[in-house]
Order: sequence, then C-alpha cells, then structure tokens
Amino acid sequence: MNILILSHKPPYPIIDGGCHAMDRFVRDLLTSYPDASIDYLCISTQKHPFNANSIPEELKNRIQFNTIEISTRLNPISAFLHLVANKSYQLSRFKQQIVLDKITRLIKNKPLDFLFFESLFCGAYIDEIIKITNAVRIHRAHNVEHLIWEKLSINAHNPLKKWYFKHLSDTLKRFELDFISKNNHVFSIAPLDYNYFRDGGSNKVSYIPVSMTTSPIKETISNSICFLGAYNWLPNKEGILWFTSEVFPFLLEKSPDLKLHIAGSFSEEISGLRKSPSIQMHGFVSSSKDFISNHGLFIAPILSGSGVKMKVLEAMSLGVPCIVSAHASDGLDLPDIIPICHNNKDFITQVSLLLHNEALAKEIGLAGQEYIKHNYSSELVSNEIIDTLSRQ
Repeated sequence: MNILILSHKPPYPIIDGGCHAMDRFVRDLLTSYPDASIDYLCISTQKHPFNANSIPEELKNRIQFNTIEISTRLNPISAFLHLVANKSYQLSRFKQQIVLDKITRLIKNKPLDFLFFESLFCGAYIDEIIKITNAVRIHRAHNVEHLIWEKLSINAHNPLKKWYFKHLSDTLKRFELDFISKNNHVFSIAPLDYNYFRDGGSNKVSYIPVSMTTSPIKETISNSICFLGAYNWLPNKEGILWFTSEVFPFLLEKSPDLKLHIAGSFSEEISGLRKSPSIQMHGFVSSSKDFISNHGLFIAPILSGSGVKMKVLEAMSLGVPCIVSAHASDGLDLPDIIPICHNNKDFITQVSLLLHNEALAKEIGLAGQEYIKHNYSSELVSNEIIDTLSRQ
C-alpha cells in the first residue's frame, strides 16, 4: 500500500495540539498497515519551520519525510485584493507553484492508493491533484475551520474585528464545503464535527478519534493550576486572557498563594501576563506531558474554536484533574464527575473546590484516565482506520 500525506505544517517538533494529532495519526497508520510505504510532505513556514532532528528516531526509517519551504507572511496589498474579491487570503498564502511541483513529483514517483490531506489549507491543491492521480482522497478534519472564525466573530466586541472575522468565516466556508465534496471520504477527529458534516448531507464521513496512550498517575501538586496551548491559535489566546481577567483574580482572593502556570509556543502573544507575580510563564516546553503532570489542576477555558481539544485529552490521559469550559467539552461524552463550566462563576467555584478537596481531585483524575482508555486506545483507532479504508 502506498500512502501520501500532505500537511500545511511539520508534525515535528510537537508544538501544539495539531502536531500532536498528526503524530498520533502516522503512528496509528503504521500500526494498521506496518508494511505500507508512507511519504509525508509538509510545508515549512516562518511560523512552523521544519527540523529534521525533531523527527522521532523510531519513525525515521518507516516514513519518508519531505518538506518544502515557503513564506506565508502577511502581504497587505494581497490581503486587500482578496477582501475585495471576497476570496480567502488565508488559503491563498499556502498555494504556491513550488509546492505543487513537489506534490506532482511525489505522486508521479509511484502509484498511490491513498492521499490524506492533514489540513484544509493543503486542500488548495485539490483540483490539480484530481487531474494527476486516481488515489482515494481523504480529508482528515481536525476541525471545521470556518466555525472557528464564526465563533470568534460572535465573541468579538470590536465591530471591525467582528465584521472581518465574519468575512473570513464566510470565504472559508465556501471553500471548505467545496473541498469536502471533492474528497472521497472525511476522517473527522471530533464527534461534534462529524455530526456537522453528516447533518450537512455528507454520507462519506467517519469519526476516527486521535489515539492516546496513558501514563502512571502522579500526585497532584497543591495550590497550583496550569494551562498549555499554542497562542498563535486565537481560541487559546482568547481563552487564557479571559480566564486571567475574569476568573483568576477571584481565585486569588480565596487562595492568595495560588500559582497559575502557563506554557506553550508563541507565548509572546500573551506576554502581558508576565506582570502578575502569581502567573508563571514557561514558554515552549519540550515535554507537554511533564509540564501538565507537574503543575496541578489543568484548566481549559476555551470559548471558541472547533475540533477536539487535544490538551484536554492529553491531561486526562495522564490522570490530571481537569476543569473545562462547556466549549472545550463539545462533542465529548465526559464522565459526569468532570467539572464543566459555563461561565466565570462556575470556574471560580470548581477550581476552588478541587484546590481544597484532594480526594475529589484524585477521583476526577482517575475518571478522566479511564475515559481515555475506553475511548481513545490505539487498538480502537487502528481498527477504525482499517475498517474505513477497506470500504473505499
């Protein structure tokens, strides 16, 4: 079996939830088809540069990684022209001839059985790809991209931002729905997104979750809470800024020694939080598992976005007690014991409760880990992949 995977950024190093989902997918593919020949082409940009040394040793001889470097820097003139033409500037930045040439060479190098799009943005090449290969085309949807911008538009207070986010949502929606129609199948990694595609009339979509491995549970650090995310993704930035202004000050009134630990790439986007002595900024951390395991309760104050929240699943896989927003839990049939918060008062109540009830915190952590074991095992995911691809 010959497989080609296209992604708009390198999966390694794992700097965000999207990279984590990409990493788990190649591992599950190899579990499903250990003898498959897999080529992986990723676009390298100034925001997401490729680093060959970051590829895990166990994958280097099993997957042929390729990269092509382009610039996706903002061009105000081009952005304005796309705005006037009512087209997506976000997508156009990823469509360049040098990338198409590389894709063409890889496709013509050997007959393909399956071609996976690991993001909507690589879908910019769908029309050209259809002309040069009969491979089964599958879009692995990490989210419904246009819904992210739609929600950001709803949440925006600035009228200009509200209008512009709505424009981004509308132009992306047109392309996204057209792109999906040109694929043979869709792998949705989030149940809610799977329902969206299915309810929209698509009969060629499957829910294929991201697999998760579990680790031994550590003792929860007292008087400490944490969050981890990439802050060039607006829902992460929006959520943590909301939490630090609308929730954390009230938590400090109840627990003056409480520490909030924040880690993740592009933390310069939230650099103003360094001014608070009760907030510790860790920047990019090499091991998300170590960070989450060693900094107390995990909070997920996500207010917008689409797709499954990878860091929530990762925290639960480690047995770390999680407190999540209603939006962060979208599509997840979580155990009743895991706190789901609908507003700032809910977060204040639930975080305060778990900070002072160690037994309940442990129970929540254990429930989360059991949820992962039963719903996100590699064996379960691999079986779903095999079953779905065998029907294509």
